[in-house]
Amino acid sequence: MAVNDEIEREAATVLGYMLFEYSRLDMELGLFLVWSDDGRQLESLTKKLNDSNFHKRLLVLEKLVQEKYLDTTTADIYKSWLSDAHAARSIRNQLFHGRWGFIPRQQQVANVTGLPTSAEQAETRYSISQLEDLLVKMRELRFRLSDLRHSCPV
Repeated sequence: MAVNDEIEREAATVLGYMLFEYSRLDMELGLFLVWSDDGRQLESLTKKLNDSNFHKRLLVLEKLVQEKYLDTTTADIYKSWLSDAHAARSIRNQLFHGRWGFIPRQQQVANVTGLPTSAEQAETRYSISQLEDLLVKMRELRFRLSDLRHSCPV
């Protein structure tokens, strides 16, 4: 039982940090977007994006990048960031909308999505170090967005 409690605590800690990182990323993306074009549409974009989810904000960024950086190396850099952001969004959805089980003997946690009665139910197992790697990737995504905000604003 103690081993189960330990892995649950470790997983909960990493997942908590992931939640913090994701919400920071979401907020920073929102601010980046409302201040696009030197804040000329700050009020209208704030209203538009205030209730938008991360996915919709990514679509807005993609459109702004296409308008400003079409066929440039900057567009390619943004394309890579957007791809990684969509991947993080997908993982976040899986992790935070799924349910959790623990496999202490294998030092793993299992994230299960879908209803138990569904043929589409899916299980993904993670070690704590794999969850920590996902957390690092989310942090790196935030740092990369900050770099883009300064070097190639939209």
